[in-house]
Amino acid sequence: MVADVPAAAKTYVNVSTGFCLDSNADRAVYALGCNGGNYQNWQRDGLSLRNVSTGLCLDSNAEGKVYTLRCNGGNYQNWEPRGGTWVNVATGKCLDSNAQRAVYALGCNGGNYQNWK
Repeated sequence: MVADVPAAAKTYVNVSTGFCLDSNADRAVYALGCNGGNYQNWQRDGLSLRNVSTGLCLDSNAEGKVYTLRCNGGNYQNWEPRGGTWVNVATGKCLDSNAQRAVYALGCNGGNYQNWK
């Protein structure tokens, strides 16, 4: 059974892999086959993306690691939508993924691994 999804929540699917942006209670972020669960649902709060299950915000750092942390309003938690990409305000790097289901931030290159629908 699929959990109730808040009206404003969305699932983000990587264009190249077809996997959904996912997270867990351990604050890890990765891509996984889309399953309709709330760990794959994200709510926009300004420029932040908040995970529905954990209440934590998508975060990054200068090295390009991506994880979730308690929402703090900092620019490492701000993601500007540009077309199908998400650009981290603090680093200027794009949310990226690969066939191994890893999620990270990398210099924007226009490739489909950086596109989310």
